[in-house]
Amino acid sequence: MHRRCESFSIRALLLPILAGAALSAQAATVPGLYAAVVPDSDPQQAAQSAMAAVLVRLTGSRDAASDPALAGLLSDARRYVQVERSTTAGSTQVLFDGTALRAAISAAGGSLWGPDRPLVWVVLPQQDPAEVETLRARLQSAAQARGLPITITAGATADDTAGPEALLAAARRAGAGAALLAQAPSDDPGALQWTLVAATADGRWSGGPESAVDGATDALVHAARVLDSAPVAELDCHITGVADLPSFANVLSAVGGVPGVTAVAVREIDADNLTLRLLAHGSQGELARALASERLRAAGTGSAGELEYRYQAGQ
Repeated sequence: MHRRCESFSIRALLLPILAGAALSAQAATVPGLYAAVVPDSDPQQAAQSAMAAVLVRLTGSRDAASDPALAGLLSDARRYVQVERSTTAGSTQVLFDGTALRAAISAAGGSLWGPDRPLVWVVLPQQDPAEVETLRARLQSAAQARGLPITITAGATADDTAGPEALLAAARRAGAGAALLAQAPSDDPGALQWTLVAATADGRWSGGPESAVDGATDALVHAARVLDSAPVAELDCHITGVADLPSFANVLSAVGGVPGVTAVAVREIDADNLTLRLLAHGSQGELARALASERLRAAGTGSAGELEYRYQAGQ
């Protein structure tokens, strides 16, 4: 690799990679955020019912439809409708103008949850296949209602869930940014205990899948808002072991997808050493915890205060 990233040709090569690194496999863009299918046939009522569902997904708040600040959006819902049509099942499909609706929520003082959200890896215990399918359907329905992207795996093993760090590492191997583990207590196999592990949030709940999705979504939304409100800091990140272009792309994807990171720039490439300049919300300690993974092994802090990591290829 080139020793310095100074020439126009090298920068031109890096720009598409940097642009693609802003969203890693640990996050997901939620489809259908601005659309809803409702049972109402009356156009006005259908628009209002759909608006209530969409506001919950856009804000991340389960109480958005009853928020006084957003009451005007509900009463004037048809103003934001792009498409409204009847389905063959007798329901009504409503699609809103996303740009106008997001602007209106912000103007009303509402908080928006960004469209790129942590993909949550939901791990279910060994159960009867019919029970697993029922759980899967309930989880997907609840996640759709809250705008939470999930992927589901049934049949966790002890090695996969040895502890929070191991669980989060397993989630990252699955391409997710958070894990939601369901466990059936030995004294009450019919009940489920849920554990959320993410770089910026955690939590525990008992109950059905709807409660688990609500709890996980609330925790992730709160963490995102706290992070977004934190000041932006500029710091350097030095990574060794970046020996080839695939490793380079993997590092950029991993760093660019970390919650709170708003910009990534390459400062220097020297043999297998890579130095990145990051703009990120939150403290250096929070960023250091979020960056650490099986592929990026923390190596301390350098003499100039930069974060130091060792890249492990092929993990």
